[in-house]
This record gives sequence, C-alpha cells and structure tokens, in this order.
Amino acid sequence: MTPWRKLVVLCIAANVAEASLVAGLGHDATAGLAPQASAVAPFGVFADMRWVSVYHNSWASFGAEVVAMLVVRGSMTAYAVHLAWPAGVVRPARRALALRGFLGTAFAAILLVPSVTLLFGMASVPISWLFFAAVPVALLIALIAHPVVVGDDWWRRPWAWRTIGWVAFTFVVMNAAAGATAAAPAAVWPLIAGAAGVFNAWAWVGIVHGVVDRRPARLIVPVAPVSLVVLAAVVVGGTALGFAGARGQDQLRAPARGDRPEQQGPPLLVMSGYGSHWDGRERHPIPGAFAEVVFSYRGLDTQGNPLPYTSADTVKSLPVLDRMFLHQVAVLATKTSHRIAVVAESEGALVAKTALLADPRSAVSHLVLASPLAAPGQVSYPPPGRSGWGMAGAAGMRLLGHIFQPMTSVDLSPDNAFLASLDAAAPSLVAAMACPLPATHQLALRPLADATVTPLNARFSYPAVVVPAFHGGLIGSPSAERIVARAIEGHTVRHDAVVDAAEDVIEAASSAWRVPNLVPSDYPGEPPPSSTCRAVARRLRALGLARVSGAPAPDGP
Repeated sequence: MTPWRKLVVLCIAANVAEASLVAGLGHDATAGLAPQASAVAPFGVFADMRWVSVYHNSWASFGAEVVAMLVVRGSMTAYAVHLAWPAGVVRPARRALALRGFLGTAFAAILLVPSVTLLFGMASVPISWLFFAAVPVALLIALIAHPVVVGDDWWRRPWAWRTIGWVAFTFVVMNAAAGATAAAPAAVWPLIAGAAGVFNAWAWVGIVHGVVDRRPARLIVPVAPVSLVVLAAVVVGGTALGFAGARGQDQLRAPARGDRPEQQGPPLLVMSGYGSHWDGRERHPIPGAFAEVVFSYRGLDTQGNPLPYTSADTVKSLPVLDRMFLHQVAVLATKTSHRIAVVAESEGALVAKTALLADPRSAVSHLVLASPLAAPGQVSYPPPGRSGWGMAGAAGMRLLGHIFQPMTSVDLSPDNAFLASLDAAAPSLVAAMACPLPATHQLALRPLADATVTPLNARFSYPAVVVPAFHGGLIGSPSAERIVARAIEGHTVRHDAVVDAAEDVIEAASSAWRVPNLVPSDYPGEPPPSSTCRAVARRLRALGLARVSGAPAPDGP
C-alpha cells in the first residue's frame, strides 16, 4: 500500500471511530468534533483537549488522559507527517519525527489552554462573547504554530503562505463538516466523518510539502515567536478593553429630562443581566405607554421601591434571585393592581423563567426573554477540594478569573454563588428554558451572535425571534425595542427569514468548536430530567427555586 493510501486509511479510520462512538453514546450535540479526530496539527490537539476538559472526574484521571493524549496524538501526528513526506526528499528518522510529534502536541496544548478554558466556561454560561474570544485565538495559534511538527527550524523561518492557506482551508472544511453532521441523521455521521478524513489526508500532504519544500533559511526571521508574543498581548489587552466596555454598557442610565416624557400605563418590570449595575435613576428603554420599573438585584426599600445596585449584587445564587424576583413582582402587582409584564435579559431571563416555572401563581402576564441563556450548565464543575467531572476545567476558570479580576468588578470564578447554583441545578435548567408557561405569554428575543453557543438540540416551545445583534444590550436597543413593545402589546411579531436561516447555519457550523456536553445521566447528584415540564417545575421547587409560603423575601442591602 502506498504512503498516500495509508494516510487516507489512517485519517478515515480515526474520524469514523470517533463518529461511531459519539453516535453510540448519544452525544448528539458533540458529533461535530468527529471530523477533527485526524485533522492537521494543531486542530486535532484542540479537539482532544476539549474532550479531556469535560470528561475526567479526578486529578489522577485527568493526568492519565493528558499523558494518553500526548502519546496517542503525538504518535498519530508523527506517522501522518511520515506518510505525507514528499518523495525524493530525505525523510527524518522516525525517532526524530516522533519527538517532533510529541513536543509539537505538548506545545500546542499549552498554547490552547486559554481557548479551551473559555469554551468550557461558555458551556456553563452560554454567552457568545466567550466564543469570539476563544475560537479566533485558537485559529491564530494554528496559523502560527502548525509547522512545529514538521520542521525543527520553524521558529526562525517566515511563514509559508501555502501552508497558511491549508490551515485556513481546514478551518472552513471543519465548519462545513460540522454543519453537515448537524443536518444529517446519526446513521450518516460516519460517512461524513470519513469524507472529512479524506480531506484531512489531503491537508496533511499540503502542509508537509509546503513546509519541506521551502528553501533553507539563510537568515533568522523569528516570525512565529514574535507573533505568539503579539498574540498574547492582543488577547490580554483585548479582553481588558472588552471588560471595560462591558462595564460601561451595563450601567442602567436614565434618559435626560426632556428626551422622553414620563410614561404611565401598564406596569413593566425590566431586568438586566449578570454584571449590570443601576444608579437608581428612572429609565424608559421600552417604547410605548408602560410604567417601567427596574428590577433591583439588591432588593426593595421599606416603601417597596427598587434600590440602586452594583455588579456585585448580581452574583447571588439562582434560588435567592428567584425569590427576590417573585417578591418584587408581587409588590409591584399589589401597588398597581395590574398583572405585570417582564422584559428580562441574559441572567435576568434565566431568573425570571425558572421562577415563573417553579411558581406559576405569580401575576406576570407577558415575559420577553432577551439574550436568554438557552442551555446553561452543559458541563459540570465540582467545588474546590472535591472530585467530579470537569475538575481541570473549573481550575482553569478560577485561574482566568483571578487574572482578569482587576479588569472587571464581576466575579468570574465558578465558585461564586451564581455559577455554583447553575452547576447544582443542571440539567434541569436546560429543560426549564424550553418549557412553556401556562399563564404567561412568552417571547424569546435571541441575538444572532448567540447562535455560536446554542446547542443543536436546544429548542423553545414558545415563539422566538432572532435579531442581528450580540449578546446583551438588547434592552433599549433600537433593533429590539419595537419588537419587545409589540410583543407586550399583544401584536404578532414578524420573523426575518434570512436572519433565521443565518442562525441555523451558524449554529450548525459553530458546533465544531464547542466542548462536548455532558448527557443528563453524567451529572452528579442530579436525576435525569423528565420529559414533562411539570416534572421539571417540581425539580426546580425541590432545588429551592420558588417562593416558600410565608417566608420573607430577601430585601435591602
């Protein structure tokens, strides 16, 4: 058998084996990773690390999986380079190729740790900003570091534009393969993975030939090391700027006097999201005759008015926030003698939805979920000192939280009260977000960017509209405020067929770059959710996500 045929067999076999395993274990949302099982370096390492970040339940198992990844991926990479080596060119000894494969795998794994950690955090709190921070960085690392496994002088040579093209082409094909997998039944997944394996073999040949065929370097041109340093600076600086901008946008401000007259009408409770803060001044982000009141993450004063709050006040456990929400709704309904409409964004949407599902007796007539967290808690992370799925992923989140804590007043650690409560309630939260509310009209207002984080199996049983926007900031946004007002007033909200189609395409293609999700039976201490929303509501009440009769709601600071 020729080297080319051996390479094709190797790539097809690796892809088909993973696709068959994923289909057999019922990991429907993870099938998009299978085409990367034999992908050119470092895409294969990136896929392996995402599996390892989720599926280990002790430090010992994590260490064993990392060693196995380095050995298997390094050996497979070395063999692929060996088979793809151009004829007529002296090929290095297999021992040298094996060493390059192992060291190149370890080097790529170190560089990709931040991206994998961000994607792990995204699976816990599905916010598209994390996707846009993680995936482009991983692609840039692939563009810079791909020659490591082929030549030992990669660090002092300029890039070969031919191989840059192959890396970019591979990224596009992996997106297309994931999209095709999402649209096909499980029986077809091995065929798609096999076809992607043929492409991977072709890409291995293209990259190896592109690196080997370059002329010998006469001068040291350390493009790759300098690019990695610049990339690190861009990542840190860009994240700092992003947090700074987010803090500015999260401030809930009032329009200047005269910009908009004070409005009277049906009461409307407006809830912002995680990390938001409010200075206590009136605001009217929703057009129409509504008497708008801000939900306070700090609570109410003795007269039942919302208190100003800081971003730290949003970091409370979900059961506490649910009870605060139900209490503020009850107080507002009593004061106005009306049923309440609620517009809730991001974390607020999760709070409002779980509270109303667990306690449907509240006086909420309409609920608009802006930038809803469609499927929170797709991974698990144990508290410090305890074993469980995702221990290393949680440790990475803690480390990133400490690094970026000076740049944001929001606690990013998985140990904070809010994120810890998400882990405790998953996967009931995933089922809860999809449930209808018998006595409340619902509308989900989804930003198009969140298609990058929405699992393929996350579907709502109530109307949803997609708008071209990023996560957060929909409340008061011109692209969304008219839709919100029409929904609350009872009018039909129109869909944009082009935007809906774009959401489907992005959702399917981006599944190639997420971490594997835990299936319900994998969650520690959490029974698999029932197929009925009534059972999900009972589970939420058992977790404390409802008002306890006669118990005071948490008020004040």
